Amino acid sequence: VKSAVRNLIHRARENYDREVNGERPLAFSKNRLFLGNPGTGKTTCARLYAEVLKFTGLLSNGGVVMKTASDFTGEFVGQTAKATRAILEEAR
Repeated sequence: VKSAVRNLIHRARENYDREVNGERPLAFSKNRLFLGNPGTGKTTCARLYAEVLKFTGLLSNGGVVMKTASDFTGEFVGQTAKATRAILEEAR
């Protein structure tokens, strides 16, 4: 996790310098998956990661939307896509 945060901050600084020099910033994904057994600090890491994104100006509101697999699964065929769209809209 520490290495990923260091890399994120390095990339943010690099992109800032590129923009100051009139160059296009490099694209990179800010999305992360925090996987592990219960009680290993996944939620805490996700919240801290959101704070780092907000502090560096890469995230407007610093929020984390936490969902489980069951949140994405619909009860009937065709409902999964609708549930996923609703979750993505909520995250905006």
